[in-house]
Amino acid sequence: MTTISVRITEEEKKNLKKHGEISKVVREAITTYPASGKSEETIKRLEELQKIDYAKTTSQQEINLLRKDRER
Repeated sequence: MTTISVRITEEEKKNLKKHGEISKVVREAITTYPASGKSEETIKRLEELQKIDYAKTTSQQEINLLRKDRER
C-alpha cells in the first residue's frame, strides 16, 4: 500500500476528525473526488441535451415519418 503525506492546519484537522478517523476520511475523499468530477460532467451534458428540443419537427420531416410508417 502506498503512503502519502498531507499537510493540514489544526482547523482542518479538527474538521476531519468530526467525520471520523483522519486516514479513513482522507481515503474516502480521495476515492470520491474523481467520481464527483465525472458526475458534474454528466449533469452538465444532460442539461445541454435538455436544452435541445427534439419535439420540434418541420412539416417535411413529419411527412417523411408518415411515409416510412405507411411503408412498413
